[in-house]
Amino acid sequence: MQRSTTKRQDRLHQDFTAALHLLDKENREPDRWEEECLSYALGAMACDLYLAAEVELAAFARPLAERSPEEIALLDNKPRRFTKSMLRHGLDYVLKRDSMEIPPPAVDQRAVRAFLGASL
Repeated sequence: MQRSTTKRQDRLHQDFTAALHLLDKENREPDRWEEECLSYALGAMACDLYLAAEVELAAFARPLAERSPEEIALLDNKPRRFTKSMLRHGLDYVLKRDSMEIPPPAVDQRAVRAFLGASL
């Protein structure tokens, strides 16, 4: 693994942990927007899609006033799926998996970048 990739991965893990600590500090579970962002970021990290994880963690930090009302309305109609505990468990799995010798998934990074560019 390249050194820059490892640094990026470490930073993403730290940012994800900081998001969970923020929720702990505020003594609450993630709202539906935050839950969606964190679950997508976790899935992206698990698949080594670091750009997608960065986008989702940035969206997590977006102030309430800057969130799309349409997206919030759509999310409010969906059931909650993940608690902080579940997200922590997922992060623990990703961190442990990174220490194992598992080949990375075969994903075309250009397709991910094109998708993310279209959705920004």
